[in-house]
Amino acid sequence: MKKQLLMVALTLISFAPFAQQKTSTMNSAFWKVKMGHSNSFVDASETFITKFFPVKDGKTPISGYNITGGKHHGEYLFLNNVGKSFADRDEVTPPTMENIRWSDNWNLNIAPHIESITAELLVFKPEMSNIGPDDKAEKFVSTEWTVTNSSKAFTDVLQKMPKVWNKLGRKIGIWVTFTGETRYYLVRYFPNGWKDLDDTKDSDFATAWEEVYGKGSWEKDGAIFANGWTRTDRYMMTLNKRLTSK
Repeated sequence: MKKQLLMVALTLISFAPFAQQKTSTMNSAFWKVKMGHSNSFVDASETFITKFFPVKDGKTPISGYNITGGKHHGEYLFLNNVGKSFADRDEVTPPTMENIRWSDNWNLNIAPHIESITAELLVFKPEMSNIGPDDKAEKFVSTEWTVTNSSKAFTDVLQKMPKVWNKLGRKIGIWVTFTGETRYYLVRYFPNGWKDLDDTKDSDFATAWEEVYGKGSWEKDGAIFANGWTRTDRYMMTLNKRLTSK
């Protein structure tokens, strides 16, 4: 089991430099910790990240989040390689003694606390977002939508969303799965923390849609939304600074 977990962890961490290319990707993984192991897991992970993956040249290799609500309630979400292009992923880092040291450390000190890891590769969708892939915040709400009926009309409607986000005053970044079933993650950023949720002014999405695209537009486009995907998860993300490079 430890060897399997290590292989997953190895796919999550790379020493290739951060690069803002035409296509931005990131590695995302939910880590489920064994019952009663949370404190030990956080202690071991903080030591591991601080030693092997500190902030370098102003860039944060690993960011960890506490998850509240949804299918992964109580788990930890780790993001890394944020903004890395597919061209960067062609650059394979040869094995080094440092690789061996951190992998041995991970296997010895972190793997014993982990029950499972669910990892995936995500691709940023700038044409559907009104922020960039490297925008910062410490609190987010992420909504997972699973595509059930993909079509050009559906994609066209998704690309109309940024103007509505702007109308509503929301900061939204959208990522899509690269492998497996197609799922979109609509990640709402809260630069001022959860208090941003208290502001419900002009919060009606359908009303804002029609204000941007004209009366009757939501009846048509909303139907395309309804037929194209279904909401399959929603959860809150809070940055855990102990599980983040520093």
